[in-house]
Amino acid sequence: MKLKRTTKPIMTAAIICIGTLAIQAEPAHAFDMDCKVILCLAGGFPAGCSDAYGYMIDRITRTPKPLPPFGFCAMSDGSEYQAHNVEYRYLNQGPSAYDCVQGTHLYYRREDEDRGFRRETAFCYTHTTAAGRYGRDGEDRTVYHGRTPATRVNFELQITIESGTAHEFQSPLFRINYRTGYISQSNTS
Repeated sequence: MKLKRTTKPIMTAAIICIGTLAIQAEPAHAFDMDCKVILCLAGGFPAGCSDAYGYMIDRITRTPKPLPPFGFCAMSDGSEYQAHNVEYRYLNQGPSAYDCVQGTHLYYRREDEDRGFRRETAFCYTHTTAAGRYGRDGEDRTVYHGRTPATRVNFELQITIESGTAHEFQSPLFRINYRTGYISQSNTS
């Protein structure tokens, strides 16, 4: 069957429109997810935000170069929502890379070895007592009670929305281990 001359341009235009809509649908979804991350992060990733959390984790664990927790968030008029400030950092080593449950303290020690290796010791404890002197040098010995393993974290972030206005909101400080799914929050930064 031979198509009329007017049918070919209409079909071509339809194919182009469908292709354009399909291309535009993906960025709109990404913008929606970026906005959802902003809202879910401010609320501590409540129920219904698992997809936003997964999207954020995918961004910050991207290799070889991680991305910020989210990108462009479009408002209804198409302009970028900029009334937010996100402070974030990757945690590598040191005491800030460990969490303890509330009511316990962190013990942290790092030993640098000759061959360039570092050994970190971290655990949580409830309280200490002095146990007197031991060893040849007669050093004081501390006993750590209620010891539990410290939880490793590798990323922390906090968001402020509508900064400097009467509607300002600052989220808790979130500490995350994106390899294990651990997430904690505190109201102190």
